[in-house]
Amino acid sequence: MLAAVWGSPIVADGKVYLGDEDGDVVVLQAGRALKKIAEANMGSAVYSTPVPANGALFVMNTSQLFAIAAPPGGPRQ
Repeated sequence: MLAAVWGSPIVADGKVYLGDEDGDVVVLQAGRALKKIAEANMGSAVYSTPVPANGALFVMNTSQLFAIAAPPGGPRQ
């Protein structure tokens, strides 16, 4: 179950990304069925919209900015 979501969900590469007040960032498969692909906790509340750019997903919590990317040559999800 997600906590309150303050930022906007964003759709990129067929996936929906959103962060919540508990600090969780969830990746869902875009489509009618609810299919969670991944979830990660950022350590504190995520009030902003995640931003995909330059092969990474940028997520900001209340005190840090994260750039999440697959390792070079690794699989993309």
